[in-house]
Order: sequence, then structure tokens, then C-alpha cells
Amino acid sequence: MIKKTTYNSASHVELVKSGNDFFEKAYDIIHNSKHTIHLQTYIFADDSTGLETIKHLSAAVKRGVEVFLLVDAFGSHELKSHTIKIIKESGIHFRTYSPLLIGYHIRFGRRLHHKILVSDEQEALVGGINFDNNYHLTGKDTPWLDYAIYLKGTVCEEISVMCLRLWSGKGYFRRRKKFRKVHADAQKSQHPISVKLQQNDWLYGKKRISRGINNSIRHAHSSVTIVASYFLPGRKIRRSLKNASRRNVKVKIILPGRSDVKLVKYAIGYWYAWLLRNNIELYEWNKTILHGKLITVDDDWVSIGSYNINHLSHFSSIETNIDIKDAAFCHKVKLELKDVMNGCDIITSAEKGKRIGAFTKFLYWSSFQFVRFLFSLQFAILSKE
Repeated sequence: MIKKTTYNSASHVELVKSGNDFFEKAYDIIHNSKHTIHLQTYIFADDSTGLETIKHLSAAVKRGVEVFLLVDAFGSHELKSHTIKIIKESGIHFRTYSPLLIGYHIRFGRRLHHKILVSDEQEALVGGINFDNNYHLTGKDTPWLDYAIYLKGTVCEEISVMCLRLWSGKGYFRRRKKFRKVHADAQKSQHPISVKLQQNDWLYGKKRISRGINNSIRHAHSSVTIVASYFLPGRKIRRSLKNASRRNVKVKIILPGRSDVKLVKYAIGYWYAWLLRNNIELYEWNKTILHGKLITVDDDWVSIGSYNINHLSHFSSIETNIDIKDAAFCHKVKLELKDVMNGCDIITSAEKGKRIGAFTKFLYWSSFQFVRFLFSLQFAILSKE
């Protein structure tokens, strides 16, 4: 039996783009915090962005704010012991999630892939943006293209609870009840926006993001637009996309022209022929690295977060998305994606035929087979752990 989740409410939602837009918003949240901050991320880099974030979090601790920083052990493996010492000595509660070495065992299993900043159960940032220079370049440099959503309202309570459970389940109900009493009045809204916190976590059988995306595509009436940095769809998503196209739903997918993982980029290329055969419009973003994970369906539904449409996100990582059911917000997101597509290369069957020869076809096929093998190996390791 599938447990259904209901929509919560937000008093404010805002699309946030990588670069100064995101980090200024994040540092404002930290600066305005009065009681508690949870920052959970896959990559917390040992670079100028990471150090600047530590400075802001440390300042919050000095104001009496309780700060919890949880980073993935694999994604943040370059974080130096000296920097970790600075974090802990500043009073920040710090942990790495799922250490790679436990005793004599090496673990590659369940990874913390979501990216969340939540303060005082009142405001939050949820998306795909890591705390890393690649997402925070300024001047002549352009950051990787990615998105997050800024939220205010009662949904932030739910986000905070989820973060606290991941950090440590102890004492959670007692502390949360006390905290909610203080802030209940601050989260009322005359015009609430319907939002839903969605999570994928194989250990607890949670597949709400993948089910939500698939169901939305299945019931689409007019349009589906996907931003996908590591697009390797399984059978269910492919079937839903194919059927949507047959219903004359306009399906558009924005894919990476440049990728930080070349093997995955080649594996994505394996699906180009199938996608084009099914009248799905393809756009390649070549200006920077594409790292976004976003989907709009029709004129009133958006999902933004850390979830990639592939088996790794579906089966092994902890992923978090926010679904928003609101026509006005969806319109703003579609305008942003229209600007992105205007800066993309459009891939057609003719264009594909010009640039893809026999060797490239073999490269795409072999890359896909190898990535599929790696996913199978990952799943086998997870099953044993």
C-alpha cells in the first residue's frame, strides 16, 4: 500500500538560481536566525565558499543560535581535518553522514545527496546547489546552472523535523513541541501556496519523488519540461514520457552539453535517438556545467530539489524535492526555463546525424552499459549493507 502525502502550505515561495542569488539568500537566512539552523549538504567544499559559510555559521553560534552541519562523507571527502577542527571549535555541531570507513569495512552505500538549509522552522532553502565555489563564481566566471527554492511557512516545520531526524532522533518530539509554540503565529498566511515535501530514501522504502514525477507526467495535459543534469531514465519514466508525447503533450528536456562527469554525459547520449523518435524536444546547455534538477508539468505544477532522474537517485541516495502546485509560481519558472532554452543548442534528428558517427554511437552505447553496471553494483552493495 502506497502512503499518500498531502500538500502543506507556504506563505512564500521563490525560485533561486545558483550564484550570488543563492548564497546571498543563504547568508541572509543564517544572519536572521534566532534559535536553530540545520545545514545538510552533499558537498561542503574546503574553498572560499565553504570558509565564508563557516564564518557566517560561527557568527550565528556567537549570537546563541544552535547550528547543526551535516555533510556527506563521500561528497565532502576533501574537507580537511584542519577545517573540521575550526568548525567544531567555533561551536558548530558537525557530523559526516555515512562514513566511508567503519572499522575494517569500506562503505559506498546510502548517500546524503540532498541540499537543505532551514532556520527556526520558519524559512528554508531546498534544491540541488552545493556549498562549493563551482556554484558561487563571480566576475567573469559563471557558476554551474542549478536551482533551489526559498520557502516560508508551515512546511519549514516539516523540513526541520526531517533534518533533525537525520541528525539524531533523540529528544526530537520534546524540543519540537516547545519550539512550535514560540513560532506558530509567525507562520500564518492569508494566501497559502500548496507545497509538498517529497523524499526518496530506499532504506525506509520512500520513493515519493520518483512516484510523484512519474504520476505527474502520466497525467499531463499540455506540457512537460525537464531540466536534467544526469538523465538516465528507467522504464517507467520512459513509458510515461512516450505516452505523454503520443497524447500530444509537448515534452521538452534540457540536457547538459558540458558535464562534470563525462562518462554520464556519454551515457545520456545513448538515449538521444529514442527521445527524438518519440517527438521529444532536446536542448543542450553549453554555456556552463548544467547541474539543475527541475520539472514543470502543465501550467501549475513544479518539482525542484536534488533528485536526478536515474537509478542512483531512485535506489541509493537520500533525496529531497519540493513539489509546488501554484499557477503563478509555475509561470515564473517557465519564463526562466524559456530563457535557458533560448541559450541552448536545439538537437534535432538531422543535427544528431551530422555529429554522431559510428565511433560516437559505440562510445554512447558502451558508456551507458558501463554506467548501468555501476548502478547494479551499487545496488548489490546496498543490499549487503
